[in-house]
Amino acid sequence: MKTRNLLLLLLLLAVVSSCWKMDNPLDPEVNANLKVASPIFHPDGGTYPQGQTVTITCASSGATIRYTTDGAEPGSNSAIYTGPVSVQVPATIKAKAFKNGWPDSQTSTASYTLQAATPTFSPVGGVYDNNINLSINCATVGATIRYTIDGSEPDATSTLYSTPISVTGITTIKAKAFKIGWPDSQMATANYTFQVAPPTFNPPGGTYTAQQPVAISCPTNGATIRYTTDGSDPTESSAQYTNPVTLTNTTTLNARAYKAGWVSSQTATATYVMMPSNFVLVSGGTFNNGTSNVTLSSFYIDKYEVTQTSYQSVMGTNPSYFTGVANGPVERVSWFDAIEYCNRRSLQEGLPPCYSYSTYGTNPANWPSGWNTDNANHTNVSCSWTANGYRLPTEMEWMFAAKGGNQSIGYIYSGSNTVGNVAWYYSNAGNRTHDVGELTSNELGTFDMSGNVWEWVWDIYGTYPSGSQNNPTGASSGSSRVRRGGGWSDYAGGCTVSYRGDDLATFSYDSIGFRCVRVSP
Repeated sequence: MKTRNLLLLLLLLAVVSSCWKMDNPLDPEVNANLKVASPIFHPDGGTYPQGQTVTITCASSGATIRYTTDGAEPGSNSAIYTGPVSVQVPATIKAKAFKNGWPDSQTSTASYTLQAATPTFSPVGGVYDNNINLSINCATVGATIRYTIDGSEPDATSTLYSTPISVTGITTIKAKAFKIGWPDSQMATANYTFQVAPPTFNPPGGTYTAQQPVAISCPTNGATIRYTTDGSDPTESSAQYTNPVTLTNTTTLNARAYKAGWVSSQTATATYVMMPSNFVLVSGGTFNNGTSNVTLSSFYIDKYEVTQTSYQSVMGTNPSYFTGVANGPVERVSWFDAIEYCNRRSLQEGLPPCYSYSTYGTNPANWPSGWNTDNANHTNVSCSWTANGYRLPTEMEWMFAAKGGNQSIGYIYSGSNTVGNVAWYYSNAGNRTHDVGELTSNELGTFDMSGNVWEWVWDIYGTYPSGSQNNPTGASSGSSRVRRGGGWSDYAGGCTVSYRGDDLATFSYDSIGFRCVRVSP
């Protein structure tokens, strides 16, 4: 029994001894199987543009870290780590952790390369339309920047950057940063291309009703502006802009700016549509004339019948019977007279005339004596439909405009179903003409297309052709010319937009006048 109890006691002591060894790190037999954790660096080794503050830690509690910065293996006599290590020059740090009774850690190594940061440019390279002040910066404190503009790589003898550089032409800049004891930075390169800014126009392109001066400017200082008015692309030999360009006709204005050593600007373009004063645009469209569908291109038509004042300023005479009407329509004019007025007015305003007489050209001063006294001569007059001068409307142009063009509401008279609202006619005119524009306009803004005076149009009188028509100009032969709209001495029926009249080209009367049109670009 005693022997058995003794054996149990010895077994219990063995178990307790084993457990004590497992829990006691000071026991040499236990520590022989453990090792101090290797130190860890933060930040890791690498290349940096600034000095670094390096912390070293060890996962083993109670361990002492020793380190070197000269590449030597840390030992018991090496510096003890107590706080962050300042790395201000390239260095290799080695660290090892120690703990009494424990095997030493593995040696940890981290190499820190300090290289000057690559310079940066502000503004960055690119295309500019004016001189720039260029700044060069380096993120490395205390670094010196040197640069070149001749394409060579900068070195320690290159130009020292101190203040912003004025860049006034196409330039390639290269820069490097230097710091004593540090490797030089990578080289930075920036290309600066200078292109003159496109010219600008004032006022901008658009539709204008009078002579229009146009100023041209360029945001690029010192640039020279060249321009054209014939639609061609400007070159360095084109007209040089010095003063506003006055436009009297519809014109496409092109301009380009130049500066020595710079890329020339893009071509700036603006179109100026010169709408005659007191004219309105009749946008192209299709309508039915009672017989067929007619399609017309856009054109401008005078808001008013040609006045006595306007006629006299062009022709030098006033043939009207009702001369006491200050702004009344000219009357007692023949179709020939209207043709001559159109060409003479075009010539006065520097516009290409629309009409030619036989082989005598467009200037009525050169037309033969008696050209306008024989009705048979009316077929000797031809029209250039693309010329930008004044002319009579074709019969279909007149009718489309009188109906209100694309804005037509379908009135019987031009602008109303009540004749007295829009027309001076037999019942309200008092046996005379009246100043133009006194009554209500039609949908387009034209006046007196019903009543006041009849209006000559271009066409030779003939029956309407059947089938769809595109910009028709009337019959090819016949003895008389068409007049439309009715006059002060007519009953209401003669003032409708559909009523047609005709007379010989030499005929004139105190209720017959006209109005003009011009082509739309």
